[in-house]
Amino acid sequence: MVASGEPQEIRERLKEVYHDLPEAMRRIADALMSDPLLGALWGIESLAERANVSIGTVVRFSKRLGYRGFSEFRDALREACQIRSGGDPLEALEAPADPFWALGEVVRRDRENLARLVQTLDHPTLDSATQLLTRARHRVLLGRGVSNLMCQVLAFNLTQAGLPCIAASPSDFSNQVANLGAGDLLVVVSCAPFSRETVDAAAFARRCEIPVLAFTDRHDSPLTPSATVAIVLPTEDFLFSFGLSAFSVVSHALAIAVAAKDTAGTSNRLKAADEVAQPLFVEHWLPMQPGAIRVERPAKPKAD
Repeated sequence: MVASGEPQEIRERLKEVYHDLPEAMRRIADALMSDPLLGALWGIESLAERANVSIGTVVRFSKRLGYRGFSEFRDALREACQIRSGGDPLEALEAPADPFWALGEVVRRDRENLARLVQTLDHPTLDSATQLLTRARHRVLLGRGVSNLMCQVLAFNLTQAGLPCIAASPSDFSNQVANLGAGDLLVVVSCAPFSRETVDAAAFARRCEIPVLAFTDRHDSPLTPSATVAIVLPTEDFLFSFGLSAFSVVSHALAIAVAAKDTAGTSNRLKAADEVAQPLFVEHWLPMQPGAIRVERPAKPKAD
């Protein structure tokens, strides 16, 4: 008998078979259960990409749940979502063009990501990452697409903290990694769907005994086996954009921790950079002492 589209029945069926599923099919279930409303809108190619599996695996997953194929499974999922949303047409679940609504939704998801970040990221992992960064002679950061942008943000923050970095161009990954040695550090950033060049570069560095610091979105990421230290970040996206908030916060925190180890040196470097850049701006800028926390002190009472 073909499974029905009742939302409770779909959820119960997923729970029932989850532990018996192969690893690839579990990733499909994880992707769907993380946001079933949006999952009902995904095509087979999109779902396969998000779960980092083949299209054939998605078809077999649908049949494993009792459906004749993916189309029938998605129709049942859409029906379940309509019931969950009070019977409104599925089109009502699509993101409206209202930018204020989008702002609120992005803020909500980022807030949830940051809450999970604080709960899941532990002190030893961050401390080990900081040590890798500070001990390295050279630091090369690799990532494709939005991950390349994340590398640039991290490189900027660390360079300000006194650790010069190179955010490598994806077209030059091989040369950048080939110039690293055992005393250097390769930083790789990649989340599903994972970049083959980034994964291969991390594996090569590991074989050459070059330390690897990885930022990724899952503990079973293909980057993890090559990583000396792996930082797993919650990165739930919103329809099509990659969640950057958790990475930005960790990047900033690492830079502050590094700068705090040498506050005098960091302050001198910032002053020198401010002096060099002063002719370029109408108003030059110099931040507070790195790692300092501004404390508002009560005003002293005036003498009579």
